[in-house]
Amino acid sequence: MARAIPLATNTADVQAVTGACTLVGFSARETGGAASADVTLRDGTDASGAIKAIVRLVANGSQAGSIPAVDFTTGIFVDRSGTGSSELVLYIQ
Repeated sequence: MARAIPLATNTADVQAVTGACTLVGFSARETGGAASADVTLRDGTDASGAIKAIVRLVANGSQAGSIPAVDFTTGIFVDRSGTGSSELVLYIQ
């Protein structure tokens, strides 16, 4: 069964998970309302980790879905960019 990891609205990068895990789904929305936001999920503890997934959110847009299992060995680091802000929920096993 998947476990939900909620990440509050922000523009800052954040360590979402520490340690090995498997990402099986996500939901994301842009919350600033006037600009797009990119969310890059990296395997590691900083913005230099290997890219495992990318989500592009248009202003006021959202995306959600199940995905094929993506293994992270060190953890999930959320690298946010763009001028918008994002709110996320990651579903891991």
